[in-house]
Amino acid sequence: MPAENAPPTMTKEEEAAFLRRRRGRNIALIVVLIGLVVLFYMITMAKLTSSGG
Repeated sequence: MPAENAPPTMTKEEEAAFLRRRRGRNIALIVVLIGLVVLFYMITMAKLTSSGG
């Protein structure tokens, strides 16, 4: 007798597709974060070199 409040289960194919999508989002997020770090670094270096005179 299945419980009425049991969480839905995924098939193996659905789980594989879910994991692929999550991995893709994680990769996109790390690319964006690295891009922001590089941008902030470049802005900081530009400000330091322009005001160093």
